[in-house]
Parts: sequence; structure tokens; C-alpha cells
Amino acid sequence: MEGREYRAVRMGIDVGGTYTKCVAMDNQTHQIIGKNQVKTTHDDKNGVAAGVVKSFQNCMREYNIAPEDIVFVAHSTTQATNAFIEGDVARVGVVGVAGGGLEGFLAKRQLALKDIVLDEKVGRMIKVYNTFIKKKMLTEEVINQNVDELLAQGSQVIVASMAFGVDSMSEEQMIHDCAEKKNIPVTMASDITKLYGLTRRTRTAAINASILPKMMATANATESSVREAGVTVPLMIMRGDGGVMEINEMRKRPILTALSGPAASVMGSLMYLRASNAIYFEVGGTTTNITYTANV
Repeated sequence: MEGREYRAVRMGIDVGGTYTKCVAMDNQTHQIIGKNQVKTTHDDKNGVAAGVVKSFQNCMREYNIAPEDIVFVAHSTTQATNAFIEGDVARVGVVGVAGGGLEGFLAKRQLALKDIVLDEKVGRMIKVYNTFIKKKMLTEEVINQNVDELLAQGSQVIVASMAFGVDSMSEEQMIHDCAEKKNIPVTMASDITKLYGLTRRTRTAAINASILPKMMATANATESSVREAGVTVPLMIMRGDGGVMEINEMRKRPILTALSGPAASVMGSLMYLRASNAIYFEVGGTTTNITYTANV
């Protein structure tokens, strides 16, 4: 833009239960340049991403921020947390794999997940269906038969989990590839955590898979909106531990974004208030969160 001084700007986007906010910060001084908020667009055909587009573009326009000014974009969202609170989750089909003999006997029982209760009082849960394949029978044809069986039962997403899968992911990858060819969202248990403990690893993968469709749709729409605004830097997603990850990582592990909203609040307070010993209350449109930080 002729005659216009270049400035480096960091942009932050937060999607809450009631409002979607965008904040612009000077990359050099860390001073707030501007902010904008709109009502979170739950009922829009593009979901909450529509509000992200509007807030982001409003902030750029109102504070004369050009696309080439933006050096960093981070997105914080309560969507994963809200999905669990509200039961807005997909039905999960687990394809379990193990060797024969005693290993298979024990693993089959550990892989047979029950429904995962989210709220016992109102009956919200992640519905889980199970199937099991012996490792020596693992072929593309057999995998497709088992995946089709799970889909027929009502599964909307697939989890691939194998006993000792953290040592060799090739079997889980076979299941992943078969599900992906059918355009079914899929999570590999050993891609979520490298810890041993078959039931825990499979359960964590099932929880992750249950929010894949919703989170992937939002991620895709949000990234598209940022690109349409002419911004070319990678879109980073806030994690629940206060760090950030690239959006492609979030497409595989959306569970890492759980509680990223309150984490962002804490990181902001640490940055501006330097309050490292504190209790933080965050009152959102859907949930109220409490976080404690301390020097160690």
C-alpha cells in the first residue's frame, strides 16, 4: 500500500459460547492495536467460523491492518470443551487389533470400550461400538468389512487401536488408510499418546475421535477465512497447556485444544500482569473455569 508504513501485527481469535473476539497486537511493543467482537454464530450454515470471519475482517478494516502486516495468527476456542459439556459428539467405532493366544484374549477385553459418560445426570455420552481383528487376519478386505459393520451400527468416526501399537503403527495405519478412503474421520490411538495401557490409550483416542467432525469443519472454515483475507502466515491453534500448534496438528488431535480458552486467559495475564501466583476465574457463555498458577 503506497505511502503506508509497514508494521508487524499479531492477531488472536477467540471463539466463546456467546462472543467471538479478535485482538490485534503490535509485535514489537506488545501493545494492543485494536479489538472487535461479534456474537458467536452457532446457527449459521458455516457454524462458528462465520463469526471468526466477521470479527477478523472487522478488526483488520477498523484498525487499518493490511494482510502483509500480519506475522502471526492464533486461534483459541472453547469448542472442544463445549462439545463435551453439551454432548455434541460423534458416535465412535473402534477397530481393535491384537496377536493371537493370551495376548489376543487379554487385548480383546481391554479394547471392548463401553460408552463414555460425559454427564450422568442428563445421560450425555459418547456412544461406542466395537469390533476386533486378529493381527494375522489384517487385510484391506477384512478391515473394510469391519469398518462397514461399525458404520451400519451407527458409527460416524473410526478409532484404530492395536495392542503394543506404540511399538509398531503400521497396522493402525492400514485401518486409518481404509477409513480415510471412505471419507470417514479416523484417529490412530498410538498417534494420540505413546503411553502403554491399551484401554486408556483407546479411550483417549475415542474421546479425540468424537469431536473430529465438528473441529475439522471449524478448522477448515477458519483457515479458509484467514486465507481469503489475504493472510498467508500459518494459522496456529491454542492448546490446553498454553502453547500453540499448527492447524494440521489440530486436525489430528483436537483433544489438545480442550480448555484452551482458559489457558489463553492465563497466558495473557502472565504476560501483562506478571502474576505468576494467582487464581484465575474465567466466566464464559457456556462454562466457568478456574485456573491456578504458582511458582515452582
